[in-house]
Amino acid sequence: LSIQGRSDPEAFIAEFAGEDRFILDYLADEVLERQTPEVRSFLLDTSILGRLSGPLCAAVTGDQNARATLDTLDRANLFLVGLDDRREWYRYHHLFGDMLRARLLDERPEHVSELHRRARDWYAANDAPRDAVAHAVASDDPARAAELIERAAPELNRARQEALLRSWLEQLPD
Repeated sequence: LSIQGRSDPEAFIAEFAGEDRFILDYLADEVLERQTPEVRSFLLDTSILGRLSGPLCAAVTGDQNARATLDTLDRANLFLVGLDDRREWYRYHHLFGDMLRARLLDERPEHVSELHRRARDWYAANDAPRDAVAHAVASDDPARAAELIERAAPELNRARQEALLRSWLEQLPD
């Protein structure tokens, strides 16, 4: 990605090392900052997600063209990893996702809870209690997290997932 538009790509490759301790700066400066404002905002907003799909990203970002944006990012090889054969679910490369989350916290910390609330609501509506609870806890909404845990508890008990239930409960304030 960084080679695009450079007059001497061979020199750039020779200077860049994969173990470079400034890799996160590289990702931020050479990749994120080269994106359009719309794509940059999409990347930051969706960085809170462990997995990405068109409908989930649309719910989190409010962008009804989220599916098309994911397709564009995938075709551009923008650190997006496909998780299924139908190309419906993705995740960000771990280093890229870490950089995006750090940048989101630096630039728009007041926005993070709202993004988690949107993800929580989408997961709750789409029968994904584990993800819904995780985002409820991350959104600093312990009452909603407790409600989601209470709804999921019978199924977790039937599936012998007491450890998961206990870990969720430990994340709630007394």
